[in-house]
Amino acid sequence: MTSVTPSRRYSHVVIVGLDGMGIFCKDTPTPRMDGIFENGAKTTQALSLFPTISAQNWGAMLLGTDPEVHGLTNGIISQQEYKNKDLPSIFTTVRQAYPDSELCSVSNWEPINHGIIEHDVGVLLETADNGAQTTDKVVECIKTRKPDLLFVHIDDPDGAGHRYDYGTKEHMACITDVDAMVGRIYDACAEAGMIDDTLFITITDHGGYRCGHGGYTDGEKYIFFALCGKTVRKTDGFFATTKDINAIVRYAFGLDIPQPQDDGYSSQIPEGVFADYDVPYVLSATGGRCDVEPRPQPELYGEKGLAKFFDPEEIKLAMFFEYNTKDAVDKVHFSEYGQVKYYAAGVRGACAELGATGCLVSEDMHFGTDDFTVCAWLKVDDAPPSEAYYCGTKTMTDSGPGFMLGFTNMATWLGIETPDPKSYMEFTLPYLRDVSGGWLHVTFAFNRKERRIDLYRNFKLKKEILLPEIFADVSLDALPFTVGDDASRKINTGKDALINLDDLLIFGKAFTQEDAERLAAYYEFGS
Repeated sequence: MTSVTPSRRYSHVVIVGLDGMGIFCKDTPTPRMDGIFENGAKTTQALSLFPTISAQNWGAMLLGTDPEVHGLTNGIISQQEYKNKDLPSIFTTVRQAYPDSELCSVSNWEPINHGIIEHDVGVLLETADNGAQTTDKVVECIKTRKPDLLFVHIDDPDGAGHRYDYGTKEHMACITDVDAMVGRIYDACAEAGMIDDTLFITITDHGGYRCGHGGYTDGEKYIFFALCGKTVRKTDGFFATTKDINAIVRYAFGLDIPQPQDDGYSSQIPEGVFADYDVPYVLSATGGRCDVEPRPQPELYGEKGLAKFFDPEEIKLAMFFEYNTKDAVDKVHFSEYGQVKYYAAGVRGACAELGATGCLVSEDMHFGTDDFTVCAWLKVDDAPPSEAYYCGTKTMTDSGPGFMLGFTNMATWLGIETPDPKSYMEFTLPYLRDVSGGWLHVTFAFNRKERRIDLYRNFKLKKEILLPEIFADVSLDALPFTVGDDASRKINTGKDALINLDDLLIFGKAFTQEDAERLAAYYEFGS
């Protein structure tokens, strides 16, 4: 059924989003939130939607749909301004109902403002570098504008989780610090004379496991969700998902709440939260109850390990990104520049997010004039529209002998050069017909003696690239081997490109089709 609410219930709605807090707040002091929601509704049984990643869940909140419906990812919202008129954000919905309303979003993570909220409906969009600065901007916004709808995003807990591991003392201490920020925002509403007519909400998008997230373990999927206001019942333990924020805002402003549909709008009002609303929650349309666990990464020398398929002496690098930069064959060591993040939803175990936020550099990896092969899983549905570099030994802007490997949202990419700047060559090779499930396996086999590079995608030979004779005896080591950018460590940052990478493998030989098939068997690809 469609529930039509008769009139506006609140003059103001304030949503304070705490990225990466999960339900870890229950294990660390949060005196301000405890006091704010003492007589309100709160739960640690709400769910993040799958995958437990920021864009998917902030998008679900503001758009009122499952991630597979809105289709947003971290990469997409970083690159593309949100313009989907068929799936408006809650800001557009409120603007259409109340043309004179004051709408504000203050985010610690700029892609939310850039890629989830429309830019043509008069929303004040502010971005700050950290939680403290975000809170300062929010307090000023409340004081000067008294917004009808205010969305706040604070990223500090997620940053601490990625850096120190979720649930560690550093992560917990950060949550306690952020609790004080929530208190400052609430106090600002009170000082502005708004609080008696404000629906005040605090929610998180996901939790974490070790130093990443994206899977559906308990630590990742369960989230804290709390509300207080004049129509809120005192209750504990209600069920909800992140996407239900949209329907709650509609309720507060007296707007229609459409019937939930699995392939469209599906936000609902949690049962038992509001004294004047008793429409049953339809579990079949909640989404997010996916119990998919990531496939574990086998041990290198285990029964299904890589060393069962290839001679360990042939493996120059086996980087599985299991929440760290470790080379499983212990031949190569990396230094981290910026911050590399990890997510549980890799092809095997965890994967890494590199690029704009950080990259890895090694002085140990050398290619010389020998044959070699570079293999990696690329998450192409998160790829930016222009080249993002995932590894290489040269820069895009400077001359020098080396290579760069990259990809876009339509193609894989190779650049290669000798000491002669006139020798530079690049190749852009479309992959759209090879994509399956968002991840694409790409192999570049460098046969130095034959001056040929073979490109395999999803373990099938797709292209033979022939190089001039000058490339036969050139050492491709202009600069240290870099993962997550070109060797300048600046190109992806300048493009704000985020890339998701799993299982970067380098072999000391040029792959044949037989080698590619053995690697496919290791991954049980197609089985």
